[in-house]
Formats: sequence, structure tokens, C-alpha cells
Amino acid sequence: MKTKRRVAAASEVDEATYNPETMVYSSDLLTPDEERSLLADFWEVKNELIRSLIKSYPKLRSQRPPLEPWPMAQFIRDACTEESRVGAPTVKKLHDQYVHLKHRLASANIRLAAHVAKRFRHHALSYADLLQEAVCGLMQAIDRFDVSHGTRLATYATWWIRQTLQIAVARQSHLVSLSPHHLQELGLLQQESEALAHGGRHLPTPQELAKRTGSSLEHLMHLQTATRTPVSLNAVLDDDSDFKLTEAMPDNDSTILRDNNERQEALHFLMDSLRPRERKVLDLRFGLTGSGTHSLRQIGHLLRISKERVRQIQNRALEKLRANAERVGWESSLLLG
Repeated sequence: MKTKRRVAAASEVDEATYNPETMVYSSDLLTPDEERSLLADFWEVKNELIRSLIKSYPKLRSQRPPLEPWPMAQFIRDACTEESRVGAPTVKKLHDQYVHLKHRLASANIRLAAHVAKRFRHHALSYADLLQEAVCGLMQAIDRFDVSHGTRLATYATWWIRQTLQIAVARQSHLVSLSPHHLQELGLLQQESEALAHGGRHLPTPQELAKRTGSSLEHLMHLQTATRTPVSLNAVLDDDSDFKLTEAMPDNDSTILRDNNERQEALHFLMDSLRPRERKVLDLRFGLTGSGTHSLRQIGHLLRISKERVRQIQNRALEKLRANAERVGWESSLLLG
């Protein structure tokens, strides 16, 4: 009966003051008593909305969430669609009350979200993006908050806002995606670097930073490499010239073509040292002139010799090629590319 009276009282207030099209949410702070009352109303409306959804749509009974804030919020988000609200006026009315109370709690704590977001302004994200992420963390905290804990919503929400901001900064501030743990390590690394630079009046070495932070040198170098500032390919290498970075980069296509030409020239040079039959066997075996590859049996049939004889000629010719390549200082792998 107490729950029904509170929901009915909330309904009377909402009917008198709540208009989805004209409502402007106040950012005035709530007193502890006002916050507790609003949170109690929010919890009871959430319960009543779930019961109304299941009553109006019995197929949802199998998906009924446990009596915990976060599973209940997820159930409402998934089940309370626009179609379900249109088909059940009671569901729509309770959902409007649910949204109204949630937004009133968020509006009263918007200054907290802005305050926490200011602490992340030294990262690459704009303050507008930080504030948006902070509000998302605040809304999630409201969905997860348990009234029975007896703590203030602001105390609980601060952790969720900070967690959401850390994830957003780690995801968007660097080209390489970083976890919140790595982001904390970067912050500690920057603090220690500034402390060493200020105390010793010199830039600290990676070894000093690794010793100061307790990290391995390899991990420290990997973290610094992942967060290195990207450089544009159109950047000039020298302020006194227009020579761009793209002009200093190798042309992979040209390099491959040059390597192929060099390989062909080396092969032709070495093949000249072989006997005609040896050149013929290698040509047929490996398709050196584009005639396709042949098996030992096929080559033996063409040359009217045995398969084993073809193998002997092939092995002797390859040994000659390797010996000649080593004599002129070429690597034998040049013939196998």
C-alpha cells in the first residue's frame, strides 16, 4: 500500500507539472532529503513500470529481471519500446514518469559531471566531448544506484563518471587504443617525468623513468611508442625547404621491379655457364622462359632419358649455379626469389 500511495502521489505531481514538450529541467541542487525522496520515487516508478510491462505483455514474463537496479534498467531499455508504449497507455504514462525523474536527478548533478570533466581537459578531447561522456557516466550511475546503500548519489556517481571519461580518453586520444590502466600509467609517467625534470633541471632518461615508476624499460618504451604524436606525410623535413616526407619514402613498386630485373639479369648470367642440356632441364623444370613447369617424368619423356637421369642433371646444374653465385659474391637466395 505504501508503494502504491507513493507512486500515486508521484503521478499527481507529474500530471500537474510534467509536459514532455515544454518541460525544462532545473539544475538546482537537491537537499539530502529531497534527493532521497526523489530516488525513492524513481525506484518505485521503475518497479511499477516493469510490473506494468509484464502485465501488458505476458511474453516478457520469462525475461523478468532480478530486483536489482542495473538489470531492471536494462530490461526497461529493451522492452519499453515506442511500439509497446503506444499499445499500452499505462506503460507510456509510467515511462514518462520514469524518464522525468531520471532526468531530474541528472540535472541536479550536472555540475558534478562538469567538475569531473574539467580534470580531463589536458587530454586531446574537447571539453564539449568530455562533458557529453561525463553525462553518459552520470546517467549510467543513476541506473545502477541502489537506494538501500544509504550513500549520496554524487559519491556513487563520481566513480562512474571518472570511469567513463577514462575509457573515452583512452579510446579517442591516441591512434592506438589504450585501456584505462595504460592511461593511468601514462599520467604517472608524465608526473614523474616533470618531477625529475624540475628537480634535476634535465630531461630524465628512459632508464630513470623506469626505475622511478617501477616499470620495465621494455614496457616503458612500448608505451611511449604507442602514444607518440603522429606525423603528417605532407610535413616538410626542413623549415628552409619544401622537401616533404612523402618524397623521402621509398617507392615499393619501383623497388620490387628493380629487384625482379636484377634477379633476371643474375639468372641469365649464371645460366650462360651451364651446358645446353642443363639449361634445358632447368628451363623445363622451373619454367624459366615462361613455358611452364614440368615433372621429372615429363622432362625425361621429352629428352628421351630416364627420370633419375633428369634428377641428376638438375641437381648438378643447381650446384653449379650456387657455386658460381658464391664466387661472384651473390647470395644463393637471389635465385629463389
